[in-house]
Amino acid sequence: MKTYINIIALLITFNFAQAQEIQYVSAENGLIVRDNPSRGAKRIAKLEYGTQLEIMEYSQLKLDVVDNGEKISGEWVKIMTTNEAEDVSAGYVFNGFLTKKELKKRLKIDFDEFIVTIDNLKIYPIETEHQTKNDTIFMTVELGETPENKMIQVKHLQDFSKIEVFQKHENSITIMDEGPHCDLVNWKHYTSSWKPLRAITKHKKFKTNAYTEKEWNTFININLEDLKTAVKNACGDKWSNLIKNANSVETYPIGISISKIYLRVVMTDLDGNKIEKVIAFEIPMGC
Repeated sequence: MKTYINIIALLITFNFAQAQEIQYVSAENGLIVRDNPSRGAKRIAKLEYGTQLEIMEYSQLKLDVVDNGEKISGEWVKIMTTNEAEDVSAGYVFNGFLTKKELKKRLKIDFDEFIVTIDNLKIYPIETEHQTKNDTIFMTVELGETPENKMIQVKHLQDFSKIEVFQKHENSITIMDEGPHCDLVNWKHYTSSWKPLRAITKHKKFKTNAYTEKEWNTFININLEDLKTAVKNACGDKWSNLIKNANSVETYPIGISISKIYLRVVMTDLDGNKIEKVIAFEIPMGC
């Protein structure tokens, strides 16, 4: 009797472990979820690259898929997503596009003519109606994050002859005080020129530029009295008093840092017309 109970306990533990198996979507263009393990079954969702999910059941129904000339073998598996935002309680996917290796979801930026995705970049959520202005989308990256040295991809939604991506940055002044800081993001700036990004693959992938310490600290010539007045107007007497004896912008607690990084995507259509969109990343300063 005891042996029988032990076997049951082992089976329950095994099934629970299987139900807790976590995998990630590795399909570049997303993975379709169906209501039954068949290509002809109803589509109920599409999971983006990097989506975390749970394997609930292996169907043993084998399937071969050809992707970009490569044969991929696998089977249908029953899954559920681990994130409530995905809202997939249960469904079936082809596990040839799943991996146990943890993948980060990509930042996805939608324009009418193309979609820009960026790997491994976290931003603070912003209401859509507050982030778009004159073909520019504004977003703030999380503390410690930067769009430098990231892989980006431009997925076109119409025919084109050429896609180019350019990058520039903006430096601003911050006044530091052992934690708190006064950021003059609405005062004067140093703005670099646009530099083209190198295309990594024919599939319209690019890698963003990384900046040197010198580039982070570059600024324009300014009048220090004007700076002190700007600090007083923006943050008050306490902050202007901190820099009353400063004789250059290199004098602590004055600091210079990148406050924005811009990406400009230029798509030329088949008639030679250019469509330009800009993504502006606001960078937290003073830390």
